[in-house]
Amino acid sequence: MTGSLGVSPASECPVECACIRRTGGKSADWKSVFARWSIACNREGEPIMKRLLFSLALVSVVTLSGWLVFSDRDSVTPTEARYAQLERQLKHAGPDSPEAPRLQRKLDRMAAEMDGQPRADSPDVFTKILYEMRIPSDRTEPEYRPGYRTRELKRTPHRFFAEKTLTWTARGPGNVAGRARGIIVDPDDATGLTWFIASVGGGVWKTTDGGSTWQVLTDALPNLAVQSIAMAASNHDVMYAGTGESYFNIDTMNGNGMFKTADRGATWTQLATTLDDPRFNNVSRIIVSPSDPDVVLASTTTGTYKQSLNSTSSIFRSTDGGATWTEVLNLGSQIQQIMADPTDFNVQYACVRNVGIYKSTDAGLTWSTSSGGITDTVGRFEMAISPVNHNYLYAASQGSSHAMLWVSLDAGATWTETFESGTEPNWLGSQGWYDNTIVCHPSDPTIVYVGGTELYKIVLDSLGSTNRTSTPMASYSYPHPDHHFLAVIQPAVGPWFLLGTNDGGLTRTSGGETGFTMPINGMVTTQFYGVDKMPGGSAYIGGMQDNGTWMSPANSTIADAWSPKIGGDGYETDWHFDDPTRVMGGYQYNGLARSLDGGATWISATSGLGDTGSGNAPFITKIGQSNARPDVVFAVGAQGVWRSTDFGGNWSLSTTPLSEWGPLSSFHDVRVSGADPDIVWAGSRMDGTGSLVVSTDGGATFTGTNDFTDVVMGRISGLATDPFDANTAYALFSYAARPKILKTTDLGATWADISGFGTGSTSTNGFPDVAVYDLLVWPNDANRIWVGTEIGLMESLDGGATWALANNGLPAVGIWMIRAVEDEIIVATHGRGIWTTTDSALETNLTFNPLLGNLYQTPSGSLAIEMNLRSAYDSTQVFVDGSKVLTYSANAPRQLETLEVPVMTTATRSVYARGFKDGGTYDSVLKSIDVYTLSSPEFTYSNNLDSGGDFAMTGFSIQTPAGFSNAALHSPHNYADNSGPVAMLTVPVVIAAQTDLSFDEIAIVEPGDPGTVFGDSGFWDFVTVEGSLDGITWQTLDPAGAWDCRAYPDWESAFNSQNGNESMYHNRTIDLNQTFTTGDVILLRFRLFADAYVNGWGWAIDNVAVTPHGISGAGDTPRAMVLNQNYPNPFNPATTISFNLPADGRAKLEIFDARGRLVRTLLDGRLTAGPHDVTWNGRDNHERTSAAGVYLYRLTAGQTVLQDKMTLVK
Repeated sequence: MTGSLGVSPASECPVECACIRRTGGKSADWKSVFARWSIACNREGEPIMKRLLFSLALVSVVTLSGWLVFSDRDSVTPTEARYAQLERQLKHAGPDSPEAPRLQRKLDRMAAEMDGQPRADSPDVFTKILYEMRIPSDRTEPEYRPGYRTRELKRTPHRFFAEKTLTWTARGPGNVAGRARGIIVDPDDATGLTWFIASVGGGVWKTTDGGSTWQVLTDALPNLAVQSIAMAASNHDVMYAGTGESYFNIDTMNGNGMFKTADRGATWTQLATTLDDPRFNNVSRIIVSPSDPDVVLASTTTGTYKQSLNSTSSIFRSTDGGATWTEVLNLGSQIQQIMADPTDFNVQYACVRNVGIYKSTDAGLTWSTSSGGITDTVGRFEMAISPVNHNYLYAASQGSSHAMLWVSLDAGATWTETFESGTEPNWLGSQGWYDNTIVCHPSDPTIVYVGGTELYKIVLDSLGSTNRTSTPMASYSYPHPDHHFLAVIQPAVGPWFLLGTNDGGLTRTSGGETGFTMPINGMVTTQFYGVDKMPGGSAYIGGMQDNGTWMSPANSTIADAWSPKIGGDGYETDWHFDDPTRVMGGYQYNGLARSLDGGATWISATSGLGDTGSGNAPFITKIGQSNARPDVVFAVGAQGVWRSTDFGGNWSLSTTPLSEWGPLSSFHDVRVSGADPDIVWAGSRMDGTGSLVVSTDGGATFTGTNDFTDVVMGRISGLATDPFDANTAYALFSYAARPKILKTTDLGATWADISGFGTGSTSTNGFPDVAVYDLLVWPNDANRIWVGTEIGLMESLDGGATWALANNGLPAVGIWMIRAVEDEIIVATHGRGIWTTTDSALETNLTFNPLLGNLYQTPSGSLAIEMNLRSAYDSTQVFVDGSKVLTYSANAPRQLETLEVPVMTTATRSVYARGFKDGGTYDSVLKSIDVYTLSSPEFTYSNNLDSGGDFAMTGFSIQTPAGFSNAALHSPHNYADNSGPVAMLTVPVVIAAQTDLSFDEIAIVEPGDPGTVFGDSGFWDFVTVEGSLDGITWQTLDPAGAWDCRAYPDWESAFNSQNGNESMYHNRTIDLNQTFTTGDVILLRFRLFADAYVNGWGWAIDNVAVTPHGISGAGDTPRAMVLNQNYPNPFNPATTISFNLPADGRAKLEIFDARGRLVRTLLDGRLTAGPHDVTWNGRDNHERTSAAGVYLYRLTAGQTVLQDKMTLVK
């Protein structure tokens, strides 16, 4: 098997536990050991049953080892629990059971997935990073005061120029939302489809059509981390919103108190008394009296903000709409939920971490414990009240070892623990402190729905019973994991449904508890770490917290769907500036991956990168890159700076002074100078334990720089460079009352503060006292600087002498990255997705290399070359195999061209373009493609493969392996993981009135999960037949789209136990007219897709036939264009070319030499349908005699192009 995306190749991890060594000697999951062995032993041709026998023994050993070596695990995730459950089933099944192979496959897949790419499940790590970012070296905690964001947003100067009309485009993603926590369902909408959603990082959003469209309500708010929201039942225009998050082990997502609206969210007012009070840093829940909109209670937590305030939590009560508050409960443990009896507001409950339940019977004025019978109070509690009987209460708790469900039938006076009838599920995983929610069934008091890392339905045996049965409600990956809130919605008409928030925004059922969807299209609340733009076009790839790395379509808008590319948490990305087919991204701890086909497929990009994994690399994976030298990229780790000169293909460790490098930190960063790619900056801090380092030799060696000593600093929050001066760089910081931007103009010998703080506590030049994440100097204006901060975009128009809020159209949201690529500036926000603005002035005095796009072979047989002439060149030349084939005259910027070059022989062709501008030359990257001599198009085709031929193969071969008596087209047996063998028929097919494709096949490829079909997430490896009109866009032809070994029982049985043989052939016939129309000339190909995990025997194909029905008779106008072989051939001095046209229209007949250069245009005009003859006299367009040799003649009519070869002799 091949290594991919962090999974070790077989050569790295045989039976010995090399996987343990890769963890640096630290404790690891026993499942990881088993997973790596399982993957390693899944070698080509080795029967699964043979592996299974050894697996059973190994499982026992490793399981025992898990108790002895890895016992420091607090709990297991639901996936790990499912893995253990499958293991037990495998042991009970026995090696001879027909169930054993299926179970083994599932274990292989789960192990590989768990080992290959981590889930996006580390929110606490990110919050810790945000917390530590604000602590200088001479302090132990941040020094920001409560409400500082609001004050700084009001205090900071705003720019009031025409600049405000800057055109911003929100790029989405429309189908990926960030974390959300709170829900209000508008009671005035009888359909139950008007919702208000509190998103963490994106503010408050509203939909009136069940999530088909969305509107943001809080663009003007200074902080968008909203976690709680409540509506007054007596006045539905009144709503309250609470900010911050109260669930982290380190509470650093502190908010700005509470907000109120009196017009159902159109405008919001800050509740002033909550702004400066640290007790309102994080407002976990809000309840409002059903009879008085001014009576409101909120549970709050200070968070880890000041040591003196640690572990302080309160319930506040207001009787004047939030103008003033009374603290009615104060505890040392977090109060994370408050709720009221739906029929009696006097009865209220509160859930307290590590304590249990509190209760009030006087509308929240006084509180007392109500946890009788709860014997395990560890962790977070969440509670629900049954609508059937409000004395029936349920509580889901984190528990000391696993998720727990408690029941009270007497309004909380006493509680009883419930127990699973079978295997105890842990629906909270190890994250019950972070995601925990519960809701009761609307009519059955014995049923509850719980959410954590997964959703479960729990049914009590009977009311009052302690026995329960838990059932997963959906797959692990859909809906989005990490659930935060569940509600049951009962419309006036129609069935009830579940609505819930999670780390991917929102999910709902279609009715009852089934049919999950994610109605988030246009609710753009994604939290980006990094972004890059495709060269030559407006497509983007970015990494997101909780959601991985996704890619946009071209010219995306706010509602457009992006495509997932890399799992885990997503981080910085790099789109090769001169080659749009090369893209890079990654997941946490340097889990880098790259694509060489524009994002269609991905492979690991960590070869030679010694610093990967926790403890060896930063949690936030960094990628340093330069548009001037795009092949060279950088990463950082514990050992220093890592450098690749082949876009992540291989890595080597640069010489880095470890004394300046300091201990590994999530703040280690690397940036390449925008003025000179030989200058590279890196480091994590500026204090006694580390300094920034700089390279002047392209990143091969680094030396330390001097620290800024006017004020004690510490960890950096970012690095930036200057596009004009190679000696200039910027170090960014996020400490209260200290410099935010340090600038050097002498490669780090000295530093100066340009944010106006100096040695004082406030800025003297307008810069706000907030965290700073990124900086961009405009590439066409050295004085114009943009800075991304936690309250929005700051701007200087005088090189940093003065600052103001840009106030040019972006919301007040944290900005994590700003990039200038070609004529666009791209902004990655932490809560509102990706935004761009276009300005042609950004490209002033800049000339870029031309871009080569796709290279492909058309059905006519010619080589098509797509180009983007992205700068205004004086001229551009195109070279094929070193020979110039065409020259373009002066062009407009970003002019798209497609050139077709005749293919005379089967060969590998290399292509590049060279632009000329003001005496300079600009070369595209060099690309290669295998091309084939295609036959003339045919209506009819038949091939039993015994004599081979007619296929262009990558990964396939024509052979007669054991078990077969005749030759056939075979994929590798076994095929490799993460592979895609292709066999293309080199005879183009003409579609008749009825054309069928038939072939015999054996497809023993990994089966998808039960019930899945092509396109489902659980449809794993597959085979398919595809057709193309142009050689680049391929369409599946079978009605099923694609299939696997489940197509026939003998295939599926063989997958479990044996290789394929000729007795397993089955015929497949496909109606090509279901996809194409009469007269189309198409290419056909057979393709096998294998993902990165489990593989199988493969695919065999024989007796390929294309059979037409209803071809026109002699003398009729042909149904398709026909180009005949010239006569005579070879010839001297003249020859005749005959052809038939199916309809009246324009036609062109051209002659090309072997290098693809145009020799003669024989005709170019309108012709009637029917036969035509044209004579060539062997002369070019200037009537010069052509040299002897092979020539190509090409006929073009409409969208159809046909060509053939002829030979001129002397």
